[in-house]
Amino acid sequence: MTRTLRGIGGRQGLPPGTLAGVGGEKAVPTRIDMLCWREEDYRITENVPFDDLGRLACDWPVRWIRVRGLGDLEIVEKLGAAFGIDPLQLEDAVNSHDRPKTEEADGRVFVSVDSITPDPGGGASTVHMHIGFIMQKGTVISFEQGDTPLFGAVIERMKRAGSKLRRLGSDYLLYALMDAVTDGYFVTLEHFACSIEKLEEDVVSGDGADLLQRIHSLRNEMLGFRRAVWPLRELAGNLARTGNTAFSKEVGPYLRDLYDHAIQVIETAESLRETLTGLLDTYLSSVNNRMSQVMKVLTVIATVFMPLTFIAGIYGMNFEHMPELHKPWAYPLVLVLMIFLGTGMIAFFRKKGWL
Repeated sequence: MTRTLRGIGGRQGLPPGTLAGVGGEKAVPTRIDMLCWREEDYRITENVPFDDLGRLACDWPVRWIRVRGLGDLEIVEKLGAAFGIDPLQLEDAVNSHDRPKTEEADGRVFVSVDSITPDPGGGASTVHMHIGFIMQKGTVISFEQGDTPLFGAVIERMKRAGSKLRRLGSDYLLYALMDAVTDGYFVTLEHFACSIEKLEEDVVSGDGADLLQRIHSLRNEMLGFRRAVWPLRELAGNLARTGNTAFSKEVGPYLRDLYDHAIQVIETAESLRETLTGLLDTYLSSVNNRMSQVMKVLTVIATVFMPLTFIAGIYGMNFEHMPELHKPWAYPLVLVLMIFLGTGMIAFFRKKGWL
């Protein structure tokens, strides 16, 4: 959870709308791709120089300007000025600490979200990436913190002739991109569910000395996930409510479907979080039970040896007048008595179910 807050105080003293430093320490070089299409054909141009954007966008009814990497904020600022993007919206679009939200004014829609995908390196960790969308008059501009794998399916659908992406406008493109981000949440939730299932098996079997560390690591990942998706219901609801002004009638039902998916994501995340909390309680209870078993065994051993120690202590005293010390049968008798007492106490404990 704390990793999502790193650098959040680095903008202290800067005026609103300032882009300086919002890319973060891991910002990658900025590159721009231009995807344009109509119902008959499409064109994809990668690594487009900023000065060529206007020329490449001409005569195409739907344009997707994909900005990946926020290392060069000067290009981002130029792009915002060229398309008349509000500086505050541009700041939120590239600020990885911004809360997911949506705004609509004068036919322009702004959306900022966090994409969350399982870490390709394995384990329970995830990859968070901030994404900002701005839709206006046949154009969608996406500002991506890095390379996200979520939009590959959207591009493949666009390439298919007759697809809805080719037939409908930029409003459907914005929905498709939001839907891809939401579908990514379901993949991450499945990833969390598999990790929890594996942890449950290890907790029950007592396998693994790092169980507590793994549980806390997964808990932190789920807290970060919850923080990112919790505003999603409000965001999707706002998009559905603005459907009459910024979106066509054909896209309205898809926005309501997106809202339903957002609720499902949040409910599933809460269910998994409760399961993980119960798993942590189960683990702590199992640790306490094992500790109780150890203490019970040690207590039984100490109890068995208490009378034996008492007898040995009596005959270990250095008194001169102890008649038993001069009898040949005294030593074997004391040993037999000690064995009898120890065996009898162990049998008694077993009968009581204490062993």
